[in-house]
Amino acid sequence: MIGTARVLGLLAAATALALVGVAVGREGGTAPPPPPAVDPESARDVFLLLDRGPLHLRLHVTIGGKSPQAVRREYLARLFKSLDLDHDGKLSRAEFDRSPLNTAARGAIGRRSNKEAAEEVPAAKLAEALERVAGETLAFRQDDSARKTDDLVFAALDADHNGTLSEDEIAQATALLLLKDQDEDDCVTLDEFKPVETVAVAQVVFPGARERPLAAVSTLMLDGAGALFAQRLIRRYDRNRDGRLSAEEIGFAPERFRALDTDGDGKLSPDELAAFRKQKPDVEAALDLEPSAGDASQIRVADGQNAQTIRPDLVAFSSADGVLELAVRRYDPIASAVADARLQFNRLDADENSYLDRDELKDNARFQRGLFEIIDADGDDKIFWPEMERYVRNRADAAATRCDIVLHDLGHGFFEALDRNHDGRLGLREIRAASATLRTLRKPGDALLRATDPPRRLHLEVVRGSFQLFSNPVGPMLVSQPVVQVRTPVGPVWFQRMDRNNDGDLTWKEFLGPRHVFEMLDADHDGLIDAKEAEKAR
Repeated sequence: MIGTARVLGLLAAATALALVGVAVGREGGTAPPPPPAVDPESARDVFLLLDRGPLHLRLHVTIGGKSPQAVRREYLARLFKSLDLDHDGKLSRAEFDRSPLNTAARGAIGRRSNKEAAEEVPAAKLAEALERVAGETLAFRQDDSARKTDDLVFAALDADHNGTLSEDEIAQATALLLLKDQDEDDCVTLDEFKPVETVAVAQVVFPGARERPLAAVSTLMLDGAGALFAQRLIRRYDRNRDGRLSAEEIGFAPERFRALDTDGDGKLSPDELAAFRKQKPDVEAALDLEPSAGDASQIRVADGQNAQTIRPDLVAFSSADGVLELAVRRYDPIASAVADARLQFNRLDADENSYLDRDELKDNARFQRGLFEIIDADGDDKIFWPEMERYVRNRADAAATRCDIVLHDLGHGFFEALDRNHDGRLGLREIRAASATLRTLRKPGDALLRATDPPRRLHLEVVRGSFQLFSNPVGPMLVSQPVVQVRTPVGPVWFQRMDRNNDGDLTWKEFLGPRHVFEMLDADHDGLIDAKEAEKAR
C-alpha cells in the first residue's frame, strides 16, 4: 500500500480542494488554471483491496462538469417532457408505453383497453425503468484479461519454460518477440501473443465485441457507499478470523489506526471501520468525461512525488504494492453504439435489400424474445435501418447516464514495460530495446528475471456507459480495453504515408524507394528512418 504518511504528505495541497490541485508533471512546470468548482455530489470513495492494505481513492467523476446523478435527472426530465403529450404534468399508461425505456412488446401494448391506457403512471416508474436498462449511475467492474495475456508475454520470452528469464533469454528477447509478429507489420500487439485459434473463436462467440472483453463484478475494488463496506474489509484482511482488524492486518500507519480505534482496544470493529470512508483519502482526483469543446480529457490530482502524469488522461502512482494507473476515456457513446449497430445491420442483411426480416435474425435469441417487435415501430415485420438507429440512439442515450469504473489487472506489466510510449503495441524500436528494458526489471544483483519480479500493475479507467445492441444482455457487461495513446503522425507527408504501422519509423519493408536512397536517409545506420532523418531529406 502507498505509505499513508507519505501519500497524505504529498496530498497536503489537496486540503483546500474545491477539489483538486494541479495536474502533475506538466511540461514547463506551469500549473493550469484552477478547475471550476466540482459538483459535491460527484464525489465517490473507492477502495482498492491491495495486499498490504486498502488504498483509499476519492474520485470526483463528472460529465460536462455535472455529476452522473445530475445528468441522469436531466435525462429523465427531458424524457418526461417528450412523453407528456397533453402537457398535464402526468403520464398516462399510453404515454408511458411510448418510452424508449419500455421493454414491453408492441403486441402487448396494443391489447390495452382504453381504461388501462388512461391510467396514470407515477413519474418514479421512469426512473425505475432507466435503472433497469442502464444500471446505477456508477458501475464497478473488473477485467482480468490483460493479466492473463501478460502471462503469455512472459511465456513467449521464457524459451526453456522454467519460469525465469536467464541472461541468454533476455539477450534473445528481440528475436523471440519478432516471432509473435503474425501480420509482419514490424509491430507486436497484445492480441498477437494469444494463440491464433483462441482469437478466432472469440470473434465468433462475441460478434461486434472483438476488443471488448467481458467484465465481472470487482473483487479488488470496493465501493465506499456500499452497505457491506466494513464487512468486506474484514473479510479481506482478517487473518485470525476474530471479526476485527488489527493495525498489522489492515496495514494502517499508527496515526490513521488511532483515529479510527475510538475505544482504544487495538482492534477495529465494523462500526469503527465504517468511519474509514470519511477520512482524508490517499489519492483525490477529478475526472471529467465530457470536458468543454476543444479541451482534452484530463485527470487533475494534487501535486505529489509519487504521481507521474504520462498523458493528460493517464496518471500513474507508485506504491509498495505496485503501480496504479488512473485513466479517463473520452468518446461519444451514442455515435459508438450507432456505428456498431450499423456494422452488424449490414452484416446480417444477407440479401442486401436494406431491411432485416425474421429469417435473417433467427439465430439471435434477443430478437426472438420480443426485441424484433419493439424495434419494428410500424409493424410491417421488417426492420429498416432508420428504425434500428432510432432504437439504438434512445438506448445509448440512456446508457450514457451511467459511468463505468473498470479495474484492469495488468499482471506484472511486462508488456507495459516494453511498450515505452504506451501506444498499445511494440514498435520495432521498442522490440530492439527489449533486452535493455527487461534488464531494468530484474531485482538488484539478480541475474534471473522472474515473472513476479516487476511490480504489479493495475489500471483504473473511468468511462461513460455504453450500449451494444448485439452484445449478450444476460452475462457481464462488455468493457473496452485499457485506453492507449494514439500516436500523432510525425514527419513529412511522404514519411507519414509510408509509415503504415504509424510507429514513427520507416523500415526497409515500408520504404517505397530504392535501397541506396533508404541507406542515404538512414543517417545513423540503425536500419530505421525516423522523422528527424526524414525531415532532412530533399
